[in-house]
Amino acid sequence: MTEAIGLYSYRWNNNIKSALLLTAFPLLLLLLLGGFFTIAGYIYAQPDGLVSPSVAARLGLVPQAMTPWQLAKEGVTFYWPAAFGIAVVWTMVGYFFNGAMIRAATGAKPIERRDAPKLYNMLENLCISRGLNMPRLYIIDCPGLNAYATGLDKNSFSITVTRGLLEKLNDTELEAVLAHELTHIINRDVRLLVISIVFTGMLSFLAQMLWRWLRFVSYGHGAGQRRANRGTFALMLLASIMLAVGYVLALALRFALSRRREYLADAGAVELTKQPEAMISALEKISSNPEIPHVPPEVQQMFIENPPSVFGLFDTHPPIRDRIRALRTIGRLPPQGESIIPDTERR
Repeated sequence: MTEAIGLYSYRWNNNIKSALLLTAFPLLLLLLLGGFFTIAGYIYAQPDGLVSPSVAARLGLVPQAMTPWQLAKEGVTFYWPAAFGIAVVWTMVGYFFNGAMIRAATGAKPIERRDAPKLYNMLENLCISRGLNMPRLYIIDCPGLNAYATGLDKNSFSITVTRGLLEKLNDTELEAVLAHELTHIINRDVRLLVISIVFTGMLSFLAQMLWRWLRFVSYGHGAGQRRANRGTFALMLLASIMLAVGYVLALALRFALSRRREYLADAGAVELTKQPEAMISALEKISSNPEIPHVPPEVQQMFIENPPSVFGLFDTHPPIRDRIRALRTIGRLPPQGESIIPDTERR
């Protein structure tokens, strides 16, 4: 079913995007570094067009008069090993600790088979049907209805559900949600999402470090109070520009995360469970209360539902009504109608 809409090409594209994002880490740092020194050069250029040796020294470079472009070249040449080192360290931290960081952000706790045997059996049966290793299971103790999958390989894959989801969904609906998240793992969506979260986290971290560093150097020695005030304003302006660039890049990254992934995961859930009505009913219930307020926006894009923004331009998920319409088409169901799944007690 899902192969008919280009599933294998979609998985291949996810692998390519993941590789490109990893490659972009050091390149982006060099770009931001060059932009920083270029803007600083033009801000501090004297009437003769040169940056004074004292400014170069304050930026950690050899104290000599330079043009803004020469300042940028010297800055990138001097700092590129540090930029590359930051990219490598951040990538390694993201690789080994991404699960722990995401669980810390969501408040997810591990659950064992004895804690939720029915949930475990559902996921185990789905994995057996596709010949997959069973992901770890976690739970977020909150009333919101949501779930997400994460991990980079078979040893780190996991599926997390909320307490509200377990309490409000019946067995067939819960199985459909597990199948949806398992499809994200099969389709390599989770790998791309984890890399994107690490990527945007790096941008946020570096922007904050840049802001703090600029505040520090802006109070260095100057040629008088007026000069110091001018330097402070210029550096704060520069920090604001770089923060804006980082924010725009983080937003642009969302466009690389196709909203098509949710349609495919919904279709994959139908393929695994053979019950389109279950996925439709689950989405209807989830849409009534998907909010997990304490979770950062970068992580919310991993959930089965991420409520739309005001304008919808940077939404990470298609509207629930569109997903339900697609599921009705896939399941050859009428456009409208009541769910045929009995709302039985799960326990």
